[in-house]
Amino acid sequence: MPPIFTGEKTDLGEKAIITGKIINRDVYPHVKLLEITLPDFYGNEAMYTVPLTEDGLFRFEIYPITTREISFVPVEDRIVIAPGDSLYIEKDFQNITHTVFRGTSAELNKHINAFRNQYLGRYSQLYELSFSDYKAETKKQYDETLQKLAVFQQENSTSETFNTWAKKQVALDYYNALFLYPYQHTIRTKKEPTGKEREMYYDFVKEFEKGVDNSIIMADNFKAVNGFSRYVIEENYPEFYPKTNEAQLNNAQLLNKILEKLKSSSKNVYLSQFAFAGFLNIIHLQAHKTDWIDSNRVMINKTITDPFLRTTLNNQYNQVKAYNANPRVYSDAVLGRNAVELHGRGSLITDSANIVKQVLDSNPGKVVYVDICATWCGPCMRQIPYSKQLHEELADKPIVFAYLWLDGETERGKNIIASLDLPGIHIALSDKEWQDINKRFNTKSSVPYFLLFDKNGVMVDFGNHILPSLPGTKTKIDKLLEE
Repeated sequence: MPPIFTGEKTDLGEKAIITGKIINRDVYPHVKLLEITLPDFYGNEAMYTVPLTEDGLFRFEIYPITTREISFVPVEDRIVIAPGDSLYIEKDFQNITHTVFRGTSAELNKHINAFRNQYLGRYSQLYELSFSDYKAETKKQYDETLQKLAVFQQENSTSETFNTWAKKQVALDYYNALFLYPYQHTIRTKKEPTGKEREMYYDFVKEFEKGVDNSIIMADNFKAVNGFSRYVIEENYPEFYPKTNEAQLNNAQLLNKILEKLKSSSKNVYLSQFAFAGFLNIIHLQAHKTDWIDSNRVMINKTITDPFLRTTLNNQYNQVKAYNANPRVYSDAVLGRNAVELHGRGSLITDSANIVKQVLDSNPGKVVYVDICATWCGPCMRQIPYSKQLHEELADKPIVFAYLWLDGETERGKNIIASLDLPGIHIALSDKEWQDINKRFNTKSSVPYFLLFDKNGVMVDFGNHILPSLPGTKTKIDKLLEE
């Protein structure tokens, strides 16, 4: 197979075509665009958007790479599609629980739709429960769900492909609930599990490892493998997940040890590759860094052999390379500065929700460092002292610090923000402005989230890796100030 991380594009394989019609679209007249999302590693999700015609018709051409789940909201929460498929979907907005499928994989998606209409996959057990009680209650719900699934399969004479999908989906919901509990339990009770509790609780991991394969790329695979990776890291490098882990994120030696461990984290070779690829993506590609990947290209090519994992990582690597080479292209796109180029004169974006563009336009010729945060967010508030320190060190420099608060309009938020005595621009985001930021900058509704702009208003970095507490952040700012 051709090597990856060389700058060459990876063959995406056959395209899949999804066409269809929305009936009674006047029930939801605000729906003028439809969007398909291909779940992937964090930050790598591919999105396709098409307009609805006056008659409610739509057509997508996508490249799924392999058999996988996709999200097609508001039409269908989950659809399974494969390269070469041609699927027709008809949705009646007056009866949203009923969908007509025709074409390739129609029967499969019909059964997925019917099953999901009666199965939500939610585990609502209290995180305050003891480790043993939480595990027992989730196992009871899991077993009951498997019984309901068996009845559904018998009543509907489902296919082997559906059975594979359903078994995976039900198991992933269960394992994701188990992986999430220890973290949530510690937050709520302020109690860490004992060594014995931890050992007994995590005995489910061996069963989880057996069920992970590449037959269908499930949307919840990524969350589950992240949970598995966290378990492996906590078992071997517990110092990586303390309450404040900024130092660990900047510890190259520790990060290399973790990557080396994840390479052989499971007897399931595919799962080890998945865990390694996911951590590589988070630590390097989501931080817009490729130096380590370039230096270790041969090793990575030997480690990751699964075609899907290779393709999605290579696509993200190429995007990072292109962004670093010319950030203005992406920056202009997300800020709407290329509207004339794309749509002609008279199309300049004046949307009042584009709050970041307003801040930039009000501060020409200055470096702008944007912190999207909330007073209820612990990691956000732990960064405030470091942000103050940056203010003091750069007080006489042409830089603007802008804080965009999600809860700045609440009384509690106002009081806390006022008590911080924090210089800079403070903006209380409306719901519309937050939604705009979330979609425009792909924040995944995660805070803290940072944006860094040079003196020309070009976004040169973005994400949750440019923390005020990291020395590298000030280095980047100093470099921009010198330009």
